[in-house]
Amino acid sequence: MNVDVSSRGIKITSDVKDYINKKLSRLDRFTQRPLNAKVMLKVDAKKAKVEVTIPVGKLLIRAEEVDNELFNAVDKCAQRLEAQLKNNKHKLVRSLQEKQGINDLFIPEPEPKEMITSAVKIKEYKLEILSFDEAVTALELTHHSFYVYKDEDEHVCVVYQREDGEYGLIRTF
Repeated sequence: MNVDVSSRGIKITSDVKDYINKKLSRLDRFTQRPLNAKVMLKVDAKKAKVEVTIPVGKLLIRAEEVDNELFNAVDKCAQRLEAQLKNNKHKLVRSLQEKQGINDLFIPEPEPKEMITSAVKIKEYKLEILSFDEAVTALELTHHSFYVYKDEDEHVCVVYQREDGEYGLIRTF
């Protein structure tokens, strides 16, 4: 596991880095190739927030946890990521086998570029061609409220989870 740790509000010690590497290295047993994880630690006087993002082919697996203790938040993130990989491994492998072949299972994605403008935060990324089921899987893995992608007809689509638990789709033309 290749882990890139950055932080806000805390100096990263070798003990913290070693602990994160130890916890996230358990995820390598689910893959054929080492994964690349980007970890962001944010600590203030009352809480610690840990965000972990791991590119897996065209998808991102992401977990975010807040706790009073930094190490507890790291543990929770590692557990959530492991559960996501276990629960979605079959879908990920099947989807990527159909499109790219098993040898290309884990390809690192370039990090989205952040630009400084009047907006609070801007991310740029290439829209991938996915089926609705693949987009729903990507939405579940990222824990965001929506996911933007291109469908097989190359229309830009947005899939989102409704308040009743069902999924909605916005499709452009």
